[in-house]
Amino acid sequence: MKMSKNLKLFIYVVFFTYILIPKLSVSAAVSIPDWVRIGLEYKYKSTSRIDIKNNELLMGYESNGDFIPEAVFQSTTGFYVIPSSAYFISINQYFYTYDEAKFLAQDLKNLGLNAFPCSISPSKWTVYIGEISSLGEASVISSSVNSLTGKQCMTKEPLATRMILRNQNEVIAVLEGEEAYPQFAGISSNASDEIIDLGDRQYRGRMEFGRYGGSGITAVNVIMLDEYLYSVVPSEMYASWNIEALKAQAVVARNYAVLFMGKHKNSGYDLCDGEHCQVYKGYGAENYNSNQAVRETQGELLYYGNEIIEAVYFASSGGYTENSENVWITPLPYLKAVPDIYEANHQDWTRSFTREQIKSLLLSNGKNIGEVLDIQIESYTSGGRVMTLKIIGTKGTETFTKESVRTFFKSNGVSLPSRMFEIVKDGGNTSSGSISVMGEGNITKSIDDGQISVVGEDQEIKFLNLGSNTIRVQGANGVNELSFTPSVSVAGDFVFIGKGYGHGVGLSQWGAKGMADQGYNYKEILSYYFTGTTVR
Repeated sequence: MKMSKNLKLFIYVVFFTYILIPKLSVSAAVSIPDWVRIGLEYKYKSTSRIDIKNNELLMGYESNGDFIPEAVFQSTTGFYVIPSSAYFISINQYFYTYDEAKFLAQDLKNLGLNAFPCSISPSKWTVYIGEISSLGEASVISSSVNSLTGKQCMTKEPLATRMILRNQNEVIAVLEGEEAYPQFAGISSNASDEIIDLGDRQYRGRMEFGRYGGSGITAVNVIMLDEYLYSVVPSEMYASWNIEALKAQAVVARNYAVLFMGKHKNSGYDLCDGEHCQVYKGYGAENYNSNQAVRETQGELLYYGNEIIEAVYFASSGGYTENSENVWITPLPYLKAVPDIYEANHQDWTRSFTREQIKSLLLSNGKNIGEVLDIQIESYTSGGRVMTLKIIGTKGTETFTKESVRTFFKSNGVSLPSRMFEIVKDGGNTSSGSISVMGEGNITKSIDDGQISVVGEDQEIKFLNLGSNTIRVQGANGVNELSFTPSVSVAGDFVFIGKGYGHGVGLSQWGAKGMADQGYNYKEILSYYFTGTTVR
């Protein structure tokens, strides 16, 4: 027997009100929200149209933290939402339900009027007639509607929050959005998870559409925190990796979400779905392994004492992580440089610049030092990253420190992956350097003679011939792989040769993988990269 729409709505009211009510779980030092609002900026920010591929939608409003369903919409062709800048004629009559407004709209359609339901606010519906392009036209139509129906009506001018929900054939409803934006949930009798499908990506939870001060439509995914992490973890780390690395990623991602909740509150949501916050690709990015990692760390956060920490992370350190004050400003006791000896992939890279490109970059930043003569590295951090970089010109010099060393190069789209680099000038060769290793020894690379010397615990010097750019060292902690950049000749005025990817502070994702593969669990991994911290 086919379920009636009213019965179906009643069932969803009960389900969403009593099963999916947002609550707060309280830990020792911080409240963890069950629900988060994620602005889908990557694909659905201030757009002229957002398609919804579902054939059935549940619409409602959030009130005092609860989702209150109001209407079920059905369409064999799906739906789409667009902003509206038109005038409308409003019937001066209000209803509690969509069905009541739809009934009156149908009566007016039978009279030849282009009428449809309009959601004013939670549990407040009316009927609009339109769309109308000008105030003068609206006045004429208003008089005609009054004469034809005997109903009082008024002109509604364009509203900066107004949207229209349509399908291929007709307007489903006008959504005023002035008091609150409606939210939508996908409905499916064939799926265990109610997914809302926006075409390019699919999402758990609910979807709120709003204009949030802009001219277009932005989608905001209202989703449970751990279901959000189901997508964040594999979006930030390969889901095929060791589950202990994935669990470490789950904890730091949860830390970030809780600590930076409300980062985008002025835009109408808590966090965005890009690298500015954490990469979030929706339901399609989920994987069984990463979901399991989130479930096995449910409710866990990383603390220093009784304070939740800023658990930052990055891809690859290049062999050594970095102190927070050498990248940003504040020294934090739990963000200290450590040797990244288990990192199996240092991600070597090169970037080449001509003198003219450097000059152009300087000019685009309002800096004129004339013709570029030289680039000099003036200082390194103890972790091996460039701390101070000087560009010398015929009319002066410019000095860059910390992350500005990297960000300066972004304006031409060829940013530096990390600050762990050396510079080869005018076709020269790479220079020598050293690599420190956790354990009873240190390694020194000697580029010129093609050998690496190892000073062991007994102070005996042994030379290793270079057959590749990876060597293995047996120490107390097991076998460690170390990669390096061999001597190369390069073309270009200034060639930056480096390794690592990211700012270098906190958790090294490739290092976490290496530790997990060596048998360390996620708590041991986190306590290594975040000094003096505990998971609880």
